[in-house]
Amino acid sequence: MSVTVVVTFNVKPDLVKPFIELLESNQIHMIQAGALSVVLLKGLEKHNRVVEIEKWESIEDHKSFANVVPTLPHFDNIDEYLLEPYKVMYLDTISRQDAF
Repeated sequence: MSVTVVVTFNVKPDLVKPFIELLESNQIHMIQAGALSVVLLKGLEKHNRVVEIEKWESIEDHKSFANVVPTLPHFDNIDEYLLEPYKVMYLDTISRQDAF
């Protein structure tokens, strides 16, 4: 069973665009490291709120990748984009229903 990882970022308003570009550039590395999917969202009401929803096989897989992130280009200064430390939540899917 996979795990959903929700990472929430509160970004400095003048740095939202470059921060999103940074996260987008990282998505291929996440997939190569084993992420099953990655979705990037931006707040409609709070435009500086950025959320990344990731699917991984396990929490351990995500944590292994998270340990590599600081070595990736431009990620050593991620805190410079943020108003506060980012937050990570690990979630299990209880139920799901899609309209097709």
